[in-house]
Amino acid sequence: WGRIQVPAQIRSGDKAMKRFLAIFLLIFSLCLALFFTASKPFVSNGPNAVDGVLDVRGADFTSQVYALSGQWEFYHGQLYTPEDFRQGTVKAGEYIDLPGPWTRAGYPKLSHATYRLKILTSPGQVYLLYIPEIMSSSIIWLNGEEFYRAGKVGESDDDTVTGVRNELLAAASPEGTLELVVQAANYRMNGSGIFYPLLIGRDTILIHHVFWQRTVVAAALGGILLIGVYHLFLYFFRRQERMYLTFSLICLTTVLRLGMESNALVQYFLPGGIDFILSRVFLLLFTLHSLCICLFMVQAFSLRLGCFRRVLYLVCFVLPLAGICILPYAEAVIVMFLVMIPYVISIFLAVRSGNIGRNPYRLLYLCSMITYLFYGPLTKTVFEGDMFVPGIVPNMFLILSQCVMLSRSYVQAHDEAERINANLEELVKQRTAQLNHANHQLKASQTALQEMIGNISHDLKTPLTVLNNYLELLGDDMIASSEQERTEYLGIAYHKNLDLQRLIHNLFEVTRMEGGTIVYHPEWVCAGFLIEEADRKYGDLVRDKGITFLVQSDHRLELKIDKNKIWSILDNLIYNGLRHTPEGGSIALRISRQGDRAALSVADTGEGIAAIHLPHIFERFYKVSPERGEKDGSSGLGLYIVKTTAESMGGSVRVESTLGKGTVFTVTFSAR
Repeated sequence: WGRIQVPAQIRSGDKAMKRFLAIFLLIFSLCLALFFTASKPFVSNGPNAVDGVLDVRGADFTSQVYALSGQWEFYHGQLYTPEDFRQGTVKAGEYIDLPGPWTRAGYPKLSHATYRLKILTSPGQVYLLYIPEIMSSSIIWLNGEEFYRAGKVGESDDDTVTGVRNELLAAASPEGTLELVVQAANYRMNGSGIFYPLLIGRDTILIHHVFWQRTVVAAALGGILLIGVYHLFLYFFRRQERMYLTFSLICLTTVLRLGMESNALVQYFLPGGIDFILSRVFLLLFTLHSLCICLFMVQAFSLRLGCFRRVLYLVCFVLPLAGICILPYAEAVIVMFLVMIPYVISIFLAVRSGNIGRNPYRLLYLCSMITYLFYGPLTKTVFEGDMFVPGIVPNMFLILSQCVMLSRSYVQAHDEAERINANLEELVKQRTAQLNHANHQLKASQTALQEMIGNISHDLKTPLTVLNNYLELLGDDMIASSEQERTEYLGIAYHKNLDLQRLIHNLFEVTRMEGGTIVYHPEWVCAGFLIEEADRKYGDLVRDKGITFLVQSDHRLELKIDKNKIWSILDNLIYNGLRHTPEGGSIALRISRQGDRAALSVADTGEGIAAIHLPHIFERFYKVSPERGEKDGSSGLGLYIVKTTAESMGGSVRVESTLGKGTVFTVTFSAR
């Protein structure tokens, strides 16, 4: 057992599978680590606000960060300041559970409101507050002083200026109370109010968490950007394949889009936050990103899109682009989900193509596409408030899978180039030998052409000379003095004319065959019909020469032949038998079944052919002997035409012959 050798293909297959599993585990580990470091929130379970008051005096701030969640005071349709609360001019409000949009409480999305929360803390402590995006403009006061501003808050669309950003700010509590008053207004965007939780913690702890997650996100986006730039250089300088350009665009749009998502990095470089125009740019990037992903799938799996699917793809991308420019923000977001239709169609076509199971890397990419298709919308709708940077994980999974596919194709091309270079010397030798062989063939072709011209000239000259001689004899009354002699001379001239016609016809057929201009139309032809037509065409001619002509067929049999081109075969075989069968002999034409084939045979009792000539008689211009060819008017083309025509109709031909006893030619075709 120890000496049994494992086949090389099995060993290479096991090695490839181990390599794939290692790559898969690496990608899975990176995405899992990215989820826990950048997407999963770092907030601990802590006290919740009750009736607008949050008591964190007993909370452990030495290692924990808490969310300002629970019941906040809520005043919908009112914009109150801390001064309004001190003067007691505030109308009665209600309590709302945060985080979450005010649409949960049944209020319209496009409106404005005021929030208020009292935080009871240890006196003299300094805390850090993390202020997330508040849709779509907001002002925050801390203990009566303006603390945070994003955009301009107003009571109508005309008075409101969109501004979305996040901030990390210090909050001192000298008396042990932090009072937050938040004004928020949304008249243009999809969210409303305090959708994401405000966080509170000590400076070292909260800064550590925020800095760590920002660093991870920045590293991930930087890695994606480098991957995109690298493949862009590959496209321009190494491999002019559109798939590399499409993948580069995917990476670039991913970096720009994720940089503008929730809790992302772009807002740190924009003091006013993301305004209304930039929010439209974000939707535009999302649509272009989806378009590039669908194009990559079409190119990677070589999907064929019919006219209807192309129009559908175009509509599903043009409508969101038009909606971004024309429709209100909320409606534009809804229309943007049309891009999911090309995703689903592309995945369906990729699965139906059947090329996935044979390539595990394509299967990995398909899994990443399905994950992106389901995980992406869920994180942007259901889990967005619970995720720190929601879209980073599915995008990274998708890009790494695409990168592996491209790298795999690049490595295969590189290995192929190395194999070609390794065998270049042998390849040059082979090409040199092929070139020498082609030169020999060219010389042989030139020799054959000269020989063919000589044969044609000779073969045309012989019957013409005989024909002229006998026509001259017919004009001499001294030689052709009797009616019997004139009839004999006319018969000889007539048959020489027939030989000349057959020669010209054969030359014409050979020219068309070698030029590839003959078109065959095989169809089912009844054997009985064919044998009756042959008897009418050849019977009298054969019997006039004193030769017995026999025909026989299985009338139930049908042959798959071209009913017009079959006569080129029969003409040459019958006339060939006539030339070599003496008076008193016989020629038999039979059609019979041989297994699942039909055999058409022409047998004569003529002089036969020597065994030395049998392997060559189907060659062009081959003659058993020049003297015999001149005597019987043979051009050496008839049997060449028989073989070429039979094979073009899906048949085959063979010959059996014995000197002094006769020859049998058998042509087989498909039968039923």
